Amino acid sequence: MELRPYQQAAVNAVYQHLRERNDNPCVVLPTGTGKSVVIAQIATDAVKLWGGRVLVLAHVKELLEQNSAKVAALCPDIPVGLFSAGLKSRDTREPVIVAGIQSVYNKACDLGSFDLIIVDEAHLIPQDGDGMYRTFLEDMLVVNPNVRLIGMTATPFRLKGGLICKPENLLNHICYEAGLKEMIAQGYLSPLVSRAGRAEAKLDDLHIRGGEFIADEAAAAMDQHELVMAACREIIDLTRDRKSVLIFCASVEHCNHVAAAISSISGNECAIVTGNTSAVERAEILARFRGEQVPDDFFSFKQSLKFLANVNVLTTGFDAVRQEVV
Repeated sequence: MELRPYQQAAVNAVYQHLRERNDNPCVVLPTGTGKSVVIAQIATDAVKLWGGRVLVLAHVKELLEQNSAKVAALCPDIPVGLFSAGLKSRDTREPVIVAGIQSVYNKACDLGSFDLIIVDEAHLIPQDGDGMYRTFLEDMLVVNPNVRLIGMTATPFRLKGGLICKPENLLNHICYEAGLKEMIAQGYLSPLVSRAGRAEAKLDDLHIRGGEFIADEAAAAMDQHELVMAACREIIDLTRDRKSVLIFCASVEHCNHVAAAISSISGNECAIVTGNTSAVERAEILARFRGEQVPDDFFSFKQSLKFLANVNVLTTGFDAVRQEVV
């Protein structure tokens, strides 16, 4: 496994922190710069160089599948287990285990002792209270008082509470941070291009609750026929030379209307993923969206997807690397 210079610097910074400090470090890498590679390298070193065990925690099924697949691919000679009730897997003996926090927060004793716990998307760790991460980590310290926690995130702060690294929090110090502008300047990320839509939703009358727009009001404002049709025409126009287009919608009804409009105007299928989509269907849709070959019958494969609309599913940490069929 050959790391990029900043990825190796992040790994080195973690090790330096663990040697020199007694608190818990956090690595900050912008979206798209390969946190999974850093996780895999740390897991490999922990198992092969120091004979340790590593637990990688995440909060949604897509992240669990991505992390377990990437760690397994990057560490082919290390057994990698998966513990997730939603994915119907409960591995407990492997030296590296990827787990959903909802599935393991009260099962520390069942998993056994770990030397390192790596939390992906660490900004989702509750700042205070009896959150699942805090409950689990307190139990893990009973199993192994020397266990160390490492956080990985692209956003080391919350709208409420500020920085996630504080003396009183589970994560205490940012040991390495790569800047977004720096990554773009070095050619590791593409420059961001932002355009205002030609048609605008009327949002003046929306109310805010808990720092967020009220969902039903936002959905009603966005799901207007003229707005949907104008936005979908613009999406198709601006992405004629693109291979993958991921669309975020405000509600299931809005998602259905957007997908129907995209399909009607473009002549191409627009698939839908929501919280109601079955695990089997979701896996097939995501595979097609990534350009992977999905069997249709004995003699052919289903067409890959250019357009995919979703509602609150393909969000934090979702990875959609396009596979080109040769």
